[in-house]
Parts: sequence; C-alpha cells; structure tokens
Amino acid sequence: MTGDSPYNNFNPDKGRHAFETAALVMSIISMVLLCTGILAIPFGALGLLFALLSRKGKEPFEKIALTGAIISVVSMITGAFITVYSLYTVMTDPSVLEEVSRMYARYGMEMPTIPTFYGEGGSLWIYR
Repeated sequence: MTGDSPYNNFNPDKGRHAFETAALVMSIISMVLLCTGILAIPFGALGLLFALLSRKGKEPFEKIALTGAIISVVSMITGAFITVYSLYTVMTDPSVLEEVSRMYARYGMEMPTIPTFYGEGGSLWIYR
C-alpha cells in the first residue's frame, strides 16, 4: 500500500540527475567560451567534474553525463590549443607587438616589458 501512495515519492538518485544536467550545461558554456581560449578550460573542468560526480560507484555514465564529459574534454583541449597558439603568435610576430605598442601610445600609456622570441638571431629573448 505504501508503494502506491502519492506521498511516497522519495528518489535517492534525484541529485545524480542534477549533476548530469550541470555537466551538460557547463560543457555547453565551455564550447561557447572557446572564442576566449582560456575561459573554456575551467568551465570544461567543471563539466567533467560534474559528470564524474553523477556516477554511482562503478556503474557506467548515463547518456547526458557522458555527452557532457566528452564535450568538456574536447573544449578543454581545444581551449588549451587556442591559448597556446595565441601566446605563440603574439610572442613570435613583431607586427602584433608593434600594434599593441601603438594601442598603448594611443591611450597615453607606456607599454610594459614583454618577452619575445624574435631578434637578430631569430630565437633570442629580447625584452622591449
């Protein structure tokens, strides 16, 4: 009789579904933030963490949590690649550094010292 009662609706797995949903939401936010590069990494890590927290013991992932985990890992790897490539481009291309210097001068500021990889030898560290 207690099994058919409308008041006996306790579900111990209800919190697991919240973690699955949070994993998917964080992974989607991480994919959207790929245009920033670095911000995709912490949101992807949160998505992966929520996907791992949604698992019960040794049981396999539910489909939503697995989707969130896959999207999170892909966005973290892509965000790390975009960040490293952007830093490499800024530190090896002299035209980028000159454009940043002009931007600082336009606002009446002095540009801070930035290490670069180019110089007379091509691979020297030059501080400007």
